[in-house]
Amino acid sequence: MKKNFVLSIASLILSLFIQAQEKIIQLYDGPAPGSESWNWSEGENENNMFKEKVVFNVTRPTLTAFLPDPAVANGTAVIICPGGAFHTLSINNEGMDAASWLVKKGVACFVLKYRLARTYTADPLGEWFAKIGKKEFEEATMPVIPLAIADGKAAIAYVRKHATEYGILQNRIGIMGFSAGGTVAGATAFNYSNETKPNFIAPVYAYFPPEMQGKVSNDAPPLFIAAASDDQLGLAPHSVELYNQWIAAKKTAELHMYAKGGHGFGMKKQNLPVDNWIESFSNWLNLQGLLKRPVSNPAYAPYEKKEFAFADGKRLPYRILYPDNYDKNKKYPLVLFLHGAGERGNDNEKQLTHGAKLFLKEENRKNFPAIIVFPQCPEESFWAVTRIDMSQQPFKISFDYNAEPNWPLAAANELVKKLIGEEAVDKSKVYITGLSMGGMGTFESVHRYPDLYAAALPVCGGGDVPRYDKRIKKTAFWVFHGAADAVVNVDLSRQMVDKLKTLKAEVKYSEYPGVNHNSWDNAFAEKEYVSWMFSHKLKK
Repeated sequence: MKKNFVLSIASLILSLFIQAQEKIIQLYDGPAPGSESWNWSEGENENNMFKEKVVFNVTRPTLTAFLPDPAVANGTAVIICPGGAFHTLSINNEGMDAASWLVKKGVACFVLKYRLARTYTADPLGEWFAKIGKKEFEEATMPVIPLAIADGKAAIAYVRKHATEYGILQNRIGIMGFSAGGTVAGATAFNYSNETKPNFIAPVYAYFPPEMQGKVSNDAPPLFIAAASDDQLGLAPHSVELYNQWIAAKKTAELHMYAKGGHGFGMKKQNLPVDNWIESFSNWLNLQGLLKRPVSNPAYAPYEKKEFAFADGKRLPYRILYPDNYDKNKKYPLVLFLHGAGERGNDNEKQLTHGAKLFLKEENRKNFPAIIVFPQCPEESFWAVTRIDMSQQPFKISFDYNAEPNWPLAAANELVKKLIGEEAVDKSKVYITGLSMGGMGTFESVHRYPDLYAAALPVCGGGDVPRYDKRIKKTAFWVFHGAADAVVNVDLSRQMVDKLKTLKAEVKYSEYPGVNHNSWDNAFAEKEYVSWMFSHKLKK
């Protein structure tokens, strides 16, 4: 019966996970190179001739990240460049809407706001339409095109540098763009470096005249093109010429030229065959092998696969991350991370779904070198000893620390002791953290091993409040929970925090209003999450 309860919790947790999470990233640390003196403000406008949301006066380029559910993520990423004649960005129709569609296919998407020509009124579309065909339009547009292309290349370099953090494979980073955004996307396929080379490009009804089309390199990326013959701006030949270049160079290319659709069809629905262009793009990605999930995610390769032989023949799979330039003559902190119910199994990889990327971040590897351990709990078990009443939501969960510990929790803690004895571990700087089921295991581990952990960071967990006692005072706590958690009642964390305060333990509590069960996203986004952990030593 207990097994069925646990499995039901796992299913509910997975169903509540947000498929697409948005994150805004500044592309450059400071002012963008080449436009340092630009001091006007970015704006948005929806009251225009197209009745669409447009962005204008971009001076500080950004990426908006849409990350897929880890259950469907395939390691492929695409940077999406909206169009708008280098004066505006059709941010929804040619940006966010395409990202929202592709992320459901497991593709990580990054919508690029690249630099634009300056607009002087609150009606950017009206302003640049009035200038089209005039010398002032060309004078305003031509200087910004190289800057926008530079932003496209910088976006590729950024995503490649942070690939591990986002669960992306470095050889699966592409770029697509619409109209002027197609110019940006297409131009990245020329004069690239190892860091800025796209692994595939998809210019859609792009402005890309022959004079912008350089020599196709021997290692040119695969090309996908979509456009309409009745393009009002007469850009269809640009797409055909670019396709012909790729074919002449004997490179992979696919062209979809629709009879009707006009310019700017993007993600609009016109009840025409062109409406299905993104399905064709998806099919093309699949043909390239870009929608297939790798058997093992190379993004997690730095975590070595190992197995711990516990009592009675039980074996606990685990992954371990060593510091860069690991030196056994030094002493390093050690972190034990306990995953949630949805990551149980025996594949020795699923437990890395949440949290593993945090410790792979370049700044954390550099500033906080440590040994990181991710054990995996078997499907039929649970970290903490619990009783679960599913007749209400959130579920009523109680704990029993008088009972024998579940063997995976005992094994995880014994593994920590083994590593302390065999590896270069600073015994005063051993930490434990975990989420959901792992948050419960974190509380229980500190109770059962009160002399082991300098700090504990349980996320959306809970514990046996009556049996927590002053022995745990050697450990500092930072507790996290979402106030709207529909799986694990937030009261479980609140009660533990109150008990810790009564025991005069060091405790910090972060509760997130309106956040459901996935409060680990908020916890891992805390700027001090890692630094706070590593700042503590085991109290005597």
